[in-house]
Amino acid sequence: MKKLVTILLTLILCLISFSTIGCISPSNNGPKNISFYAPDGAPALAIAKFINDNENFGLDGVIDYKIVSANDIGGVMSQGKGDFIIMPVNAASKLYKAKTSSPYVMTAVITHGNLYLMSSDGTNSLEQLKGKVVGVIGQGLVPDLTFKAILSDKGLIEDVVVGDTATDGKITLRYFQSAQDMIPLLKQGVLSVGLLPEPAATNLTKKANNREWTRTDIQNLYDSEQKAYPQAVLMVRKSIYDAQKTQINGMADYFNTNAQWIKENTESAIKAVNSKLGEGITPSLSAETISATVIENCKIYFKSASISKDYVKTYLNKIISVSAQSAVSVTDDFFAN
Repeated sequence: MKKLVTILLTLILCLISFSTIGCISPSNNGPKNISFYAPDGAPALAIAKFINDNENFGLDGVIDYKIVSANDIGGVMSQGKGDFIIMPVNAASKLYKAKTSSPYVMTAVITHGNLYLMSSDGTNSLEQLKGKVVGVIGQGLVPDLTFKAILSDKGLIEDVVVGDTATDGKITLRYFQSAQDMIPLLKQGVLSVGLLPEPAATNLTKKANNREWTRTDIQNLYDSEQKAYPQAVLMVRKSIYDAQKTQINGMADYFNTNAQWIKENTESAIKAVNSKLGEGITPSLSAETISATVIENCKIYFKSASISKDYVKTYLNKIISVSAQSAVSVTDDFFAN
């Protein structure tokens, strides 16, 4: 009897020990389940291959990929729900500074701008916008802020007004909730110029093919050398980054491979992204609107925090100069090291 009790006690201790070990990473105390969030659209395409391959980057854990609406991505970080989060850089700056000590660090810039000025009247310079109405999506959002930062750099911000009708010598901005709201007016010729992201810019040329469209690259106007601006960044929970820094820094190769893969496997990429959409979200990506050209125009590539500090700081300061509430200036502790 005593022997039987001893055996039972030994089994119980083994089970308890096994259970405890199962809750903790044997190598670095990292979590076994890791969440990776991205907003629907171009940022979601940046992780399409990872979703398709169930990629975990050599991390100690299983990654659960989640695609949410652009309006909800900020809440993921503010509520501390995500371990890896792709989100607009201005929103990340505000959330990071919203707490005395943020649990996240920026590890890379993932998307670098997908905005194009589309015109049916041959407009191909900012000066030519005077006396015209320009359609813009979302007052105070990234497209608007980036466009105004460029106009400010060119000394044209004082010429900007908001309205529906043209004013001589002024650049009149007319705001829309979405590209879907603006495109019919561009198609009809009610608007001759519109600022559109991809894939809406390319989609316009298909829907309104009765007109000849001039495309001006906003990224080139922002920075003629890099032809880019920091749009969406990868925020990582600091505890995970510190524990698995080598693997996370090695994600660059995975992201760059993904960029080529989605060009060659567009349909599979869209299917992968849409499979992870939250309940009730209408997909923004479809095989009809995404092509290799569109993906190229989305400028998806990994630029590590170590080489993008000035790139990010400069952009944030530029948009703050046109809207003080749009972002927060960041210091070096915002970036992973």
